[in-house]
Amino acid sequence: MKEIWSKISEEIRSQVNQTNWDIFQSSIFPAKVEGNQLVLEAPNEFCKDWVERRYRSMIQKILHEANPGLSCVIVIKPRLGDTAPGKPYQLQLGEVEPQAGFVPKATTVKPSAANKQDATLNGKYSFETFVVGKSNQFAHAVCQAVAKSPGTQYNPVFMYGGVGLGKTHLLQAVGHEVLRLHPKAKIAYLSSESFTNEFIDALMNKKTNDFRSKYRKKDLLLIDDIQFLAGKDAVVEEFFHTFNDLFQNKKQIILTSDVPPKKMKDMQERLISRFEMGVVADIQAPDIETRVAILKSCMESAHLKASEDVLMYLAENVKNNIRELEGAFTRVIAYSSVVQKPVDRHLVDQVLKDLFREGGSGKITIPWIQKKVAEFYDIPETEMTSKRRAANLVLPRQVAMKLSQLMTSSSLSQIGDAFGGRDHTTVMHSCEKIGKMQKSNTSFAEEFDRVSRYVKPSAS
Repeated sequence: MKEIWSKISEEIRSQVNQTNWDIFQSSIFPAKVEGNQLVLEAPNEFCKDWVERRYRSMIQKILHEANPGLSCVIVIKPRLGDTAPGKPYQLQLGEVEPQAGFVPKATTVKPSAANKQDATLNGKYSFETFVVGKSNQFAHAVCQAVAKSPGTQYNPVFMYGGVGLGKTHLLQAVGHEVLRLHPKAKIAYLSSESFTNEFIDALMNKKTNDFRSKYRKKDLLLIDDIQFLAGKDAVVEEFFHTFNDLFQNKKQIILTSDVPPKKMKDMQERLISRFEMGVVADIQAPDIETRVAILKSCMESAHLKASEDVLMYLAENVKNNIRELEGAFTRVIAYSSVVQKPVDRHLVDQVLKDLFREGGSGKITIPWIQKKVAEFYDIPETEMTSKRRAANLVLPRQVAMKLSQLMTSSSLSQIGDAFGGRDHTTVMHSCEKIGKMQKSNTSFAEEFDRVSRYVKPSAS
């Protein structure tokens, strides 16, 4: 076990910065080899989630290379008095959640029996953990009303806004609340990409009737990033009829997009008109008061104390979106816990110097591009330098290479080195491929523009 863990640690250490390495070391520990599983222990549920999200695939890959028969399992380390290994426990003073995204309030949010019925919903995305401000007040109110009485008042609901502003959180919060109030409700939560892939599989396997039956019998349909259906005529046609069937039977539909219906290019006009039949709610970037409120919520959940001055300092410097703001706070409190230092301006500057320098002054570096593109596509940042060729990893990596070419003065060889030691011809191929996709695919061209703005908000 020690030999295997040494290889895993060595590989991860070579791919992360010092801050993340310090957090990783304090978040996971090798416990034992049991049967064909390497059992790793995390001090709490939040550390477990963070390691699984960022490093599980890398750990499993290294483990497979070292011993193909072994798999990895991560459990919560039992405390004195616990009767079973991995038993969850309440957060204690000083424990933190090293994970970006909305932070649950451990003292109030408990998984209900109803929520366990749908494993696709994230238990952290509830109304109780959503911070309401002027930028999202209307969308929040609409979602709460719909959750109390689905299919009767506002239908459909179409929410739009930029990356990391809380659309997915509200979407899933409705699902949780509906299941709490109506435990027997049949709901489906998925992305438009998943809807597309399922439909294609159904066509190939001649099971379209099963596909239609599956989604047209739902009481609540929640679809994220509906804009990505644009240009996929056969899928759009199927969704159009699914939409009509659910709507006519007074079943609730909620959709999210990064643009309003009228700005969705290559989408059928008849579908756009249906998107606008109910309520269209936009979610703006949070104002500074909301950003401070979000930080206070994070602080309360982590059982930490920080001065108003420090919170205001963070809120003033991290403005783009909630995901980035909470990610910055998480890095600060996690580092504070590791080095046992109080959270003050000096520590904030020390931990977030790259974020403040690159995001604030306009200077763009390759690591910054990798970080922001990974956030946009919701993949671990480590995948930017990995050798894995999964489709959901290759495109973000190629996009990041293209942006590195456009936004930095680095040569193709330097870019290749920054992306895991790749050859300059690989970078050239990736950049050419992205350029061709921009010209031939309008939907992707818009997506690339959105990524560019996310990496550099001032980019036109």
